[in-house]
Amino acid sequence: MPRVSILMAAYQAEATIEAAVASVLAQDLTDWELIIASDCGRDYLTLLQGWRIVDDRLRMVRTDGIGLGPAAARNAAMAAARGDYLAVLDADDTWRPGRLAALLPLARVAGLVCDNTRAMAPDGWTIATAYPVSDRQWRIDAVDLVRSGVPHFPVLRRELAGAGYRENLRFAEDVAFNIEAIARNGAMTVSGQPLCDYIQWPDSLCNTPDSWRRAEAAYGDIVALIEAENWAVPGGQKAALLAAFTAKRALNRAYGEAVAAGRADSFQQFLADRTSDIAAT
Repeated sequence: MPRVSILMAAYQAEATIEAAVASVLAQDLTDWELIIASDCGRDYLTLLQGWRIVDDRLRMVRTDGIGLGPAAARNAAMAAARGDYLAVLDADDTWRPGRLAALLPLARVAGLVCDNTRAMAPDGWTIATAYPVSDRQWRIDAVDLVRSGVPHFPVLRRELAGAGYRENLRFAEDVAFNIEAIARNGAMTVSGQPLCDYIQWPDSLCNTPDSWRRAEAAYGDIVALIEAENWAVPGGQKAALLAAFTAKRALNRAYGEAVAAGRADSFQQFLADRTSDIAAT
């Protein structure tokens, strides 16, 4: 049985999935399975075979419909997973060589780990990293996670996934999942080197002109869950999380205004520009 099951949500990913899968095949650690969850009905294994990418560790499942969202796709992949550890890689992102070899030993000790995600433009230009690049490791709580403007893609012990992703959330479902995993584990360990490239494709759901509206709706749903105590919130952090999401919603609305004014193309670029402006004052 594989040690690590990699969950890959794939929706209309024909232009990007080859690079994503190739980045997994290039990993130093080889004891993994990659489960592609097709959310558009496409047979991605056949597509990959056309590019001469064939490997017994590649598997595919389908969601029960079309466009059900990344939460439903990851849950479908999770249901088929056989590994003791889970990792998450979307079909439009890539890993750096050595990512699994660096993070799996940490996950064995800490339970829940991630690297310092790098947000990148399609041409390879670095927009931002989640944290300053470092050779050290440190622990973050749920509030630290929410305050970061760059997604976290964890490697975690299987039991920390609980019931999986909340499929009613069509945006920020990864934030909700990570917060609940932190609640079960106590903290998330971060390795300061950027080993996952989160690529800001212009046509991705996170970068369409109305993405801020989807974020606003999702944040509202998450706040309601926290207020109703219908969520695995880390002990003692309810008020702090509500404050963090209130700040995040305000920032998201400012991003929406910047998009409408033609001053922003992606949220990460908006954050990077905003940070530069603050530093210059």
